[in-house]
Amino acid sequence: MASKQLPYPVDKSSKLHDEYKFTLPEVYREVAKEELREDDAVREKALSEMRHWIAENPYIFKCRTDAKFLLRFLRYRQFSVPMACEALERYLTVRELYPSWFKNLDCTDSIMKEILDYEPFTYLGQDGSGRSAFLIRYGRFNGEKHSPLQDARYMALVLETVLEWEEFQIGGCQAFIDYRDTTVNNFEKWSLSELKTIMDVYSRSYPLRYGDIHAAKMPKFALPVVETLLSFANPKFREKIRCYSSISDLEKHMEDSWKPTTYGGTVDFDELNRKFRKRIEDQRQIVLGLDDMEIDVEHYASLWDSEHVLAEEAVAGAMLEQLNIQ
Repeated sequence: MASKQLPYPVDKSSKLHDEYKFTLPEVYREVAKEELREDDAVREKALSEMRHWIAENPYIFKCRTDAKFLLRFLRYRQFSVPMACEALERYLTVRELYPSWFKNLDCTDSIMKEILDYEPFTYLGQDGSGRSAFLIRYGRFNGEKHSPLQDARYMALVLETVLEWEEFQIGGCQAFIDYRDTTVNNFEKWSLSELKTIMDVYSRSYPLRYGDIHAAKMPKFALPVVETLLSFANPKFREKIRCYSSISDLEKHMEDSWKPTTYGGTVDFDELNRKFRKRIEDQRQIVLGLDDMEIDVEHYASLWDSEHVLAEEAVAGAMLEQLNIQ
């Protein structure tokens, strides 16, 4: 049985909170101010308000209230506390409603290690604007050996790992998708409900800030599945996607400072993968510890299939008003 001891407390009523210090390079302070409306005063006030809201929320039983975790949602929603509270609720809900997808994400699990060994995701680095760049080699997923659930759990493991990085929270990300070597099984194994869930997670339920999404060499047999997947995405997400017919066109959008040797650059690709794997392994306890958070599943499940996005935001706002948060 894997240990799930969280390095941060989940007692939401705790008065003991970490003292936040901004330690990133200056470019992130500038991006935070210009794009997220974040400065020291705004951050401190928003964290205080969000912690108060969590403490008074009768439907959230246990929740991390450390700064790094709450800033995931505050930065995602440009420091609108009501909207950050709604984003937190949605995140906690999707984790509880789909535990087989999002719970016990252990990088030492035999299947997870197997997928990690294939290296379908590689963290490349940051561009000049502070955005984190990721390479996704979709053909590295084993279309025959691993189920959609197993692939989705790997994706969730990566998401939970990178969301803990403040440079990712502030700068957002851009993705480079290489569809070479994919097979029919890579796409056709996904059911309609699984496609809907995965897109809901990527475009609505997890606090992800996207830059452009570059994709190249998508095979024709993939189009029906990809089109179905994107039909579940919000319009803003679809607008960020750029497709190319050749890998050379994809490479043009990679910065020289982190372009791998296999894509015409000078950066050791194996070293990039080793470093990313180590960061995932180093954060094992943090990712597993997320399972200690608890909510009133019945309450939130009743909202899930309704028009609850705006409704939950209104509830969050109303609760903040009731608490006299200014």
